[in-house]
Amino acid sequence: MVRQRIADVIDRVSVGTLVSNPLSVGFVLVSLVVIVAASSFPDDSLFGPSLFPIVTSIGIIVFAVADMLNGAESELEISDIDMRPPAVVFGLLVVYVVSMPILGFWVGSMLFLGALLYYSAIRSPPLLLVLSLGVPTLLFYVFGRVFLVRLPEAIVPVSRLLPQLPLVVGL
Repeated sequence: MVRQRIADVIDRVSVGTLVSNPLSVGFVLVSLVVIVAASSFPDDSLFGPSLFPIVTSIGIIVFAVADMLNGAESELEISDIDMRPPAVVFGLLVVYVVSMPILGFWVGSMLFLGALLYYSAIRSPPLLLVLSLGVPTLLFYVFGRVFLVRLPEAIVPVSRLLPQLPLVVGL
């Protein structure tokens, strides 16, 4: 029974399936690149810095393959989609990644998040300020101080100016 279902699924997979699901194929390819890149991270323990990207990428691959095998045809034509918003977000992401060695994680994330929120029509200055400062600071403390993940520092390491938070582990 199971062998027959697997054989049926394999028979349904063709070049046409891959061509008709370019987004799923793109997710699989990007996830494979992330897995290869994360495999080169220094691994000191079972729960090293490579665990989260690899597990997330495997999950993305599973769901993308399930979407391709689902066989549901979309009636949405690629010409019906406005490609400008995803292109702008992708451009912001590329600028963020390229500028990370110069600006560092903390400053780069504040600028990226602020630009992304502003582009997403969030115009309230207090909300922009709180989210642009708060989210990168929270992520900096959680990953940099609690999980001890080395985050990129700027040429001028302004993140070192943040106060050290006392960590108390209760038993």
